[in-house]
Amino acid sequence: MKRLLTLLSLLLVINAVSSAQLINPDNVAHIQPYWSPDGEHIAFASSIYGNFDIFVINLNTNEIQNMSGHPENDYYPAWSPDGRELAFFSQRERKYHYDLTSAVDEERRFPISAARSGDLPSWSPDGRNVLYHSSEDGDMDIYLRNRRTKNMRKLTFNDSTDVYPFFSPNGEEILFLSNRNGNMEIYKMRPDGREQIRLTFSPHSFEIDPVWSPDGTAIAFSSDRYRNFDVHVMNSDGSDQRRLTTDDHFDLGPQWSPDGKKLLFISNRYGDSDIFTINANGTDLTRLTGQGGDDYYASWSPDGDQILFCSDRSGQNKIYIMSSDGSEIRKIEVRGY
Repeated sequence: MKRLLTLLSLLLVINAVSSAQLINPDNVAHIQPYWSPDGEHIAFASSIYGNFDIFVINLNTNEIQNMSGHPENDYYPAWSPDGRELAFFSQRERKYHYDLTSAVDEERRFPISAARSGDLPSWSPDGRNVLYHSSEDGDMDIYLRNRRTKNMRKLTFNDSTDVYPFFSPNGEEILFLSNRNGNMEIYKMRPDGREQIRLTFSPHSFEIDPVWSPDGTAIAFSSDRYRNFDVHVMNSDGSDQRRLTTDDHFDLGPQWSPDGKKLLFISNRYGDSDIFTINANGTDLTRLTGQGGDDYYASWSPDGDQILFCSDRSGQNKIYIMSSDGSEIRKIEVRGY
């Protein structure tokens, strides 16, 4: 875990450690936590030195490493499939990242789902390529970078916004969002950019947060086609679109459990943003958190037994872990800095 992959420049960094001055621990924010493939480490972004850097914590020893010390902000760490490298977004080469609120008018503005950020790089299952979106050619398009050769390939070519790309579990398809037809809809394409197919057709709504099921046969997403955002599920070809939640608030950022039987999502139906689970068939809606503050960036552990999330319940953004039924909540103590 010594070598890292910087997403935009694809430069290898060895033991990058910041020499900046520490700030008061009470003012430090820890955000965007993501499990390692073996479930023994967590990568996250933290403002320990004032700006955001990428850190990794060993859950067995609580040892922490600063992996990307740099004066500019680094965000959204994504583990390679073998758990040996991290791809991440950095402002050292690009000052602004895409904010989905820019795609909507003020009257229909909605909060960005923090359960899974679209700026999170997506590794191909074989670890050879990394997907990301960028505005380096003017508008937002989707790019593929080869991990070894560093060659870049542009996959979308239009004057619209193409963002949020994610590889399918078998690496043969890519999910993404595009407003090429006027509003944000879900599309998929081949890894070489061919066969770009539109999966949703909701001309007066926005489809966001698409995510593959573990076996690649289904896609969960959020949509405001019924005015508020609800969690939906459809087959991977876009057929059999089903609404799972029906609350008059925001249900965002669905995440499949590793066995594909449940989805967790974020909802503000009780005021603050809390974490919920629901069966993939729409039954057994369960609220897991409700201790005050906003809970978000939720994700299942690789074995499905625990849930990792971020919360500001203590006054500042910190990282927490709980059992998959919402019990045994504990804060991750980031010490040594």
